[in-house]
Amino acid sequence: MLSSRAIVLNRENFGESDRYVQFFSKDWGMITVLAKAARKSKRRYVGGLDLFCHDEIFVRGVPKERPYLVELTVLNSFTGIRDHLEKVLAAGKAVQWVKKLADAGTPMPQVYSLLGQTLAVIENESDPERLDLLTLIFKLKLLSALGLKPRIESCAHCGLTDEGLVFLDIGAGGILCEKCAHAGLSGQLRLALPNDERVFLLLADRFRLTAWEQLQFPGNKTQTLSRLMTQFASYHTHMQLPN
Repeated sequence: MLSSRAIVLNRENFGESDRYVQFFSKDWGMITVLAKAARKSKRRYVGGLDLFCHDEIFVRGVPKERPYLVELTVLNSFTGIRDHLEKVLAAGKAVQWVKKLADAGTPMPQVYSLLGQTLAVIENESDPERLDLLTLIFKLKLLSALGLKPRIESCAHCGLTDEGLVFLDIGAGGILCEKCAHAGLSGQLRLALPNDERVFLLLADRFRLTAWEQLQFPGNKTQTLSRLMTQFASYHTHMQLPN
């Protein structure tokens, strides 16, 4: 019997009483397990199969080949998320990004940790308007962990660092300095990137979620950057990601 800590991403009924449950685990990455009699016995899995639940799971079989779930221990049920629609939506976006971008069956402890920390912050956040900022931070950290973060530190074409006006060019994979932008290079989904937004993008993935309450950024710019990161990730992964 094998064990790992894991977060519930999805679940699907199977047969008359069973359920397939998709987890993002610390040790095996994204896996799907068969939970026998999950719809009949509430005691067996003690509420640990609800969406977003963080559990210690015990399975029998090969993790990559849909093993059986033997038992689990609930570490955090995140009930504070499911009680508020705004929090459910924010948590759902984080889960969808992980499901679409993380490789199935590949251990990604950094992504597992990021998802768990993000769910904890969502549960404890009392201001619904700050959830948009958290979503942006999550996207940037996830893209950085997966090696997909836009190149912000220097021009994607000439490699020079420009403190002046720059443009985020999605097709180029990062920023273009003013000279390269005006030279007509790339040009797909290009937007001017003010210096404060550029600095934020440079530093955001290094920000620790344990210091979440200290982070401030204008709400109107948060939404713009968040949509931009969704466009960027969707373009380079060829997947439709939620805003």
